[in-house]
Order: sequence, then structure tokens, then C-alpha cells
Amino acid sequence: MIAAREIFAVTLAAGLSTRFGGDKLAARLGGTNVLDASLKALEGFDWAGRGIVLDPRRAAGWSGGLPVIPNPAPESGMGHSLALAARAAMDAGAAHLLVTLGDMPNLSRGSIARLLAEAAAGPDSLAVMVPPGGKPAPPAIFGASWLPRLAETRGDSGARAILRNPARAVRQVALSASEAIDIDTREDLERLR
Repeated sequence: MIAAREIFAVTLAAGLSTRFGGDKLAARLGGTNVLDASLKALEGFDWAGRGIVLDPRRAAGWSGGLPVIPNPAPESGMGHSLALAARAAMDAGAAHLLVTLGDMPNLSRGSIARLLAEAAAGPDSLAVMVPPGGKPAPPAIFGASWLPRLAETRGDSGARAILRNPARAVRQVALSASEAIDIDTREDLERLR
């Protein structure tokens, strides 16, 4: 089990939304927008620190109250956002990094609490959520020893090679299919509505 106070929690939200054909994070959903709905799962925890990786154009109008980690090259893929998150966690001296995505509006606080409860403490810790029949993907927790490697991540694969490697001691925590929904297209959003 890892206490929230040992974790720097970062939401990656600098994607270009190319498949959506517009700003998916600002899309309305149940009286709020996709991004704000996604951030609710991290509320109510005593984190060591928090941040959100944003494109500087979005950051200029950001009023969400979280420290912004600017990603000046969102076209470089999710790996670049992950690298920035890892550097922020290292700068904060955090023992662990929790990564969530800004386009998962159904994620719950209960699932985040289960991930923390199932994760092993320690610098080599790896824990990830897995939907039924799906592959390991964020939300994910990385111990401090992984942060230098994550800080060099590039491209769109993010930490896939780390989290999906059967040789690693990755704790897998079940995530319901409804909570695992991420918004990539307008059809995804319509199905969720």
C-alpha cells in the first residue's frame, strides 16, 4: 500500500484531439466538461503534489487551480507529456508518480484508492489498472527508480513497454469497463452521454 502523501499525481491533458476533430477536453458532459470530470477522481486525497500537463495554448486560459506543467510540443506524443510529468515528480522529490489521463471522465476516487491500496511501496513499485479483456494502461503508479527512465520517454507509446512487460513485477488492479472509457472520438462521447 502506498499513502497518497508519498505520491505526486499528474494528469496528462496535452493531446491534440486529432481523432475527435476539436477540443475533446472542453466537450460538455453531464453539466461539466470531459477534463473537469476526469480530474474529480483525484480529489479528496492528501497528495505530495499535483500537476496537469497542458499545451501552453490551453494553459493560458486554465483556471482549474492545479499547477500547470507546460508541454510546448504536444505533437511529440504522450511520451513527451509523460517525460514532463516524471521530471516534475523528480523535482518535487516524490517517492512515487501517479499518472492519469484527462480524457477518462468516468474514473472514480474509489478506483484510485484501490490502486493505492494494491500498489507495493518502494522505489521499484509499478502498479497499473486493467479493464476487463483490456491491456494495462493509466491510471498507473511508478516508484522513484522509474522516473529517470520515464523522463526520457518519447513518442506515443508512453510507458507501455514498462507496464506490459511480463518480466516486471507490475501489480495489476481491475478497472471496470465503464470507468476505463476514454474519449477519443465524438462517437465515444455520444456513447458515454
